[in-house]
Amino acid sequence: MCFRFHLYVNYFPVKNFKQEIASIFFILCLTALAFPQEKTIKIIAITPDLPTKESVFITGESADLGAWNRMMPMSKVSENRWQFILSANKGDTLRFKFNRGDWSTEAVDSNGIEYENFSYIVKKDTSISYTLLHWRDQVYKKIVITPERLKNKSGWFELYEGWKYKTGDDSTWAVPSFNDNGWKTINPILNKEDFEKIKWTGNIWFRNHIFIDSTLWNKPFGFHFINTGAAEVYLDGKLLYKFGIVGHSRATEKIYIDRDPKVIVFGEKEEHLLAVRYSNHYAEEMIQRSVRAGFEAIIGDNDRFISDRVNNVRQISILQMAFSTFILAFAIMHFLLFIFYPKAKENLFYSISMLSFAVVTYTAMQNNFVTSIMFAFELSTVNSIAVQMSILFGLLTVYASSYTNMPKQYIIFVIISMFFVFQTIFFPTWGGELIDYVFYLFAIILTAELIRIVIRSIIKKEPWGWAWIVGAGFIVAMIFIAYQILVSLRILPPPFGIYLVYVYGIVFLAITVSINLSKKISDTNRDLEKQLVQIKELSNRALEQERKAKDEELARKLLEADNQRKTLELEEARSLQLSMLPKEIPSVKNMEIAVYMKPATEVGGDYYDFKQNNNGSLTIAIGDATGHGMKAGTLVATIKGLFSSETTETDIVRFFSKCNSVIRDMHLGNLYMALLLAKIENDSLTFSSAGMPPVLIYRNKTKQVEELRMQGLPLGGSAGFEYSQRETNLSGGDTLLLMSDGFPELFNKEKEILDYDQAKNIFASVAELAPEKIIRHLNDKADKWRGGAIQEDDITFVVVQIRKGI
Repeated sequence: MCFRFHLYVNYFPVKNFKQEIASIFFILCLTALAFPQEKTIKIIAITPDLPTKESVFITGESADLGAWNRMMPMSKVSENRWQFILSANKGDTLRFKFNRGDWSTEAVDSNGIEYENFSYIVKKDTSISYTLLHWRDQVYKKIVITPERLKNKSGWFELYEGWKYKTGDDSTWAVPSFNDNGWKTINPILNKEDFEKIKWTGNIWFRNHIFIDSTLWNKPFGFHFINTGAAEVYLDGKLLYKFGIVGHSRATEKIYIDRDPKVIVFGEKEEHLLAVRYSNHYAEEMIQRSVRAGFEAIIGDNDRFISDRVNNVRQISILQMAFSTFILAFAIMHFLLFIFYPKAKENLFYSISMLSFAVVTYTAMQNNFVTSIMFAFELSTVNSIAVQMSILFGLLTVYASSYTNMPKQYIIFVIISMFFVFQTIFFPTWGGELIDYVFYLFAIILTAELIRIVIRSIIKKEPWGWAWIVGAGFIVAMIFIAYQILVSLRILPPPFGIYLVYVYGIVFLAITVSINLSKKISDTNRDLEKQLVQIKELSNRALEQERKAKDEELARKLLEADNQRKTLELEEARSLQLSMLPKEIPSVKNMEIAVYMKPATEVGGDYYDFKQNNNGSLTIAIGDATGHGMKAGTLVATIKGLFSSETTETDIVRFFSKCNSVIRDMHLGNLYMALLLAKIENDSLTFSSAGMPPVLIYRNKTKQVEELRMQGLPLGGSAGFEYSQRETNLSGGDTLLLMSDGFPELFNKEKEILDYDQAKNIFASVAELAPEKIIRHLNDKADKWRGGAIQEDDITFVVVQIRKGI
């Protein structure tokens, strides 16, 4: 191809350099047109047995296909023929599935088994056709769980089909032998359509006969139960879990939403009965608020459920605090500006708007932690009021920034906003979707008013400030909020996989207002300087310099005093933390031990300790509190006290349960403690982990490093989590490495993570050395990997080497 290209260029007579460049550019354009990388793919679904008035949807891995989250409607071409057209780059692999609007109606084969992901490697513009004969909700009216179905459903399975129901409350309905042939079937989620089919009394039972493949017997599955009422779950007649307290009235009913995964095991038989005793005496109110009144049950891989829950809590907590604090900082700053200069009312309006936005962000994310649907309603009310206030005071901010006196039309916007606030507080279900559309129309009108003000400000060209940029910031924020609504309604896909779209609009708004404030301050200072020059230039300059010098001197002294105070406080805190660590390493005749801890800040969140028994056994504790700093130090002190109070014959699982209960009772918010306890007695190692990295053991006989990993939630998390322990034998020359996650999760300047495999290999390379040398080598590798980057987490090592001959 390169040879042909040069021949083609040289075919034309070249008179000068410019003409040659033009010829090359022309050839490049022709090449791009002849060989485009983006291809058009037409996906066709042929549906000879599609239910009447139903439509076909597609969802897939890419954003254009909905990113597995949004169902993309296909266009009807003719009877039983649907199509979806998208663009993709050559070489891309498209993965997708078909349904009729949700996963309960997924396309399946004649046996009712979901298809594996359809895939196509993009090579050229083409059409690909698929014939869909069956649908999940039509082939089977019962739930059959097989390894094949779990594989096709990515390891987890929704229990939609086969549920029968009967209103009332009778304990015999949990018995497997009870004849439920006369019961009617329904989807237990109980959306508005299904709810209206039931003569609701507040109490109801559901039964489902589930058929399990023999290869899945006695296998522990993760079990997610998502409910809006109170429930008791029975498996084969035995009570499995309680979610709240089932009652016969609002007074006796207690609704509780447990977001942590549970465990379910199906015994050695094909058919099992899953029965649910259920009550919801707030159901009518929930349906009016477009909230489902029932429950949804999902089973799947237990380790994945636990991992997803831990990651979800961590990510949401970080985002909640980061965004809320960022927005709140602007609210406080501008409120203080108003306090010091009350004439600038735009600072007051803007501070209220940003405070409302902070509430919107916090309450929206807090919904992921609520345990009661009624509290979720209260959060929703606060969230709705905050949205209305943020929009109203945003408009007032722009008015105050652009007008000398507030225009009269602002009263109209205030009255309408107060109407929506009144309706939200006292009549939340009044108007239904109609009131939502009216509010959307009001938001559009308000946005149009903002655009009008921006255009007016640009035309008038005010001599001070950039008031138009404030309006532009609010317009962008409104656009992002509108996009967020469309994403929530699954009308538009989340851009770049980002679901919290609106917060970025608020960040943009904060930046624009800060730019405008900076411009005002800059202009004011410039005018002041001109006046000072006109009055008495030399004298004023001298006074100004003297004043600045004094201010700088005072600021310097205050800063020095403050730094001394903080340094003293941190040193005291550090001394307190170090005092909680063992003063010396225990001396055990058959072991050689070395420890090391390097906090990321003056006060760290890592912890290690020892407890030695008279019989020669040794119990080792190593932990990692959430984050680092003073709060983490407090949590470490708590664990230190609990560990010190234990006897030398510590029961690890019982100790974990005790610590978990104590930390939860302290109500520390989003603070958790990962902890690992290891007990070495004779030639045996017994250990358990609550969210800590795996134990690495160098086996002297095989010269290999063995990784012992245990799944467990950090202490202070789920109240019902059951911890377990493992045991393994040790031989002379074996070396144990216990560590916090600060070493394997260490980042370098390129934001690359060291990772656990590399940490394991580093340890394996020096595992035969003495423990002190092992730790020295690990530290050298850590420093080399960081390459000058900031250490973001505490690093702790405990190395134990079993002397040969035990």
